[in-house]
Amino acid sequence: RGGPPRAQIHPVVTNPPTAGAGGGSPPPPPGRSEFGGLITNLGREADAAGVEIRTRVHVTPEMLASLKVDTVILATGATPRRPRLEIGDGAQIVDAWQAVADELKLGSRIVIADWRCDWVGLGLAEKYAQSGHHVRLAVTGTEPGQMIQSYVRNHALAKLHKLGVEIIPYARLIGVDSDTVYFEHALSGSALMCEDVDSLVLAQGHSADTTLEEQLVDYTGELHVIGDCLAPRTAEEAVREGLQIGTTV
Repeated sequence: RGGPPRAQIHPVVTNPPTAGAGGGSPPPPPGRSEFGGLITNLGREADAAGVEIRTRVHVTPEMLASLKVDTVILATGATPRRPRLEIGDGAQIVDAWQAVADELKLGSRIVIADWRCDWVGLGLAEKYAQSGHHVRLAVTGTEPGQMIQSYVRNHALAKLHKLGVEIIPYARLIGVDSDTVYFEHALSGSALMCEDVDSLVLAQGHSADTTLEEQLVDYTGELHVIGDCLAPRTAEEAVREGLQIGTTV
């Protein structure tokens, strides 16, 4: 209507390339279904703004060169962090994303090693306890959910207590074998062991996915990095950074 033409924007998903817009994240654990609504709502807003969205695309420097874009905004997300561990034969280890998505069948006796002390460990403990598993939640901090709001944490802890989840504080994960998970006390350094374990679930935070950023080291256009590929945090920071960049390019 007489105004300047809209910029053509190509949001793409690279991790994994089979995901849709807003992909690269697992389904939410119990009590966090609002995360699914976040993607739905933002996708609707992007569509209403006339954004061209291409999904299931593996992005490479060559592809970006062929598009002849002036600006690239990377929001490639993060991957589950896997710490260095001593791993014995026969150990079953799954990360939080695999656990939430039920990619593997776990044994009846589960230990969750929670490094971040956020909602992930709490949600996984509730999920498996509700399914009839014996669950031990070992956290590096003083208590599960230490990093989230007290009213959210206390509500979740009350549910875990009713479900019979055993909580082990100050537990830093160091190793695992076929039936035992090994920790050290985060303050004293003393050995801690969880025996008679079938499966270990890692809730160890995330690592930024910088693969594409590293491949674009010679890119001459304007490059911005936002969200978890800049630094793994929460969805709120990712949305805010997307909005900030979107209003300036």
